Amino acid sequence: MKMNSGILCCVFNYNDNVHASEWADRLSPHFDTVILDSGSNPRCQHPLAVPLDNIYYSGLMNEAFRRGKEGGYGWVMVVTSDLEISAGNTVKLTAAMKDISRAANVGLYQPSTAWKGRSLPQSRCHFTGKMRCSNFQEGWFHLIRTDLMEKVCPVDVTVNRLGWGIDLALSHFARIMGLLVLVDDRIRVVHPGGRGYNREEALRQMRAWHATIPGYTSPRHFRPLKSAVEYQP
Repeated sequence: MKMNSGILCCVFNYNDNVHASEWADRLSPHFDTVILDSGSNPRCQHPLAVPLDNIYYSGLMNEAFRRGKEGGYGWVMVVTSDLEISAGNTVKLTAAMKDISRAANVGLYQPSTAWKGRSLPQSRCHFTGKMRCSNFQEGWFHLIRTDLMEKVCPVDVTVNRLGWGIDLALSHFARIMGLLVLVDDRIRVVHPGGRGYNREEALRQMRAWHATIPGYTSPRHFRPLKSAVEYQP
């Protein structure tokens, strides 16, 4: 039964069944949750797992969007199953997500990363003790307004199957829509090393796909949109 949170949580999994199940167990007491299991061998046996072919990151984003849109959710959360989080940070994260789901002017939200693992400088914890505005964020975790996600999805998987640059495109449209892109320095996660995608091919697909987006300009070229978070009643 659909909860009143307005958030659908989608755990993206490929051959990391233990961590995918842990994420589902963390999130499902608070939000509607599903594991989108992209071609894992063996399959994830968690009760919330949905077996899919190996549809790569773009296919997973499309499936998360479809489920969020058809389910009438105001927000879709996506997390890659390899992301690491402590029990204490889990409590903070679920509370922050509930708060953000009431925000009127936020497009994207994610926690910050500890100074280990793999992430870009704007994703690292800046030790501000608060949420800060960024010009873009990375795709290992997003809490996304569904109407923002609709600007990007469905991604044309014949052009960009691997999914690099979806995070940049979401941030691009957030800027156009006047919505904040937030990184939360109150919460830290660890994003481990990559899964071995061919970097050159991923970049080629990303650039080809970005070229199909009318007016696309990399959010890296812009300063963050800064404003206080406005909450609905």
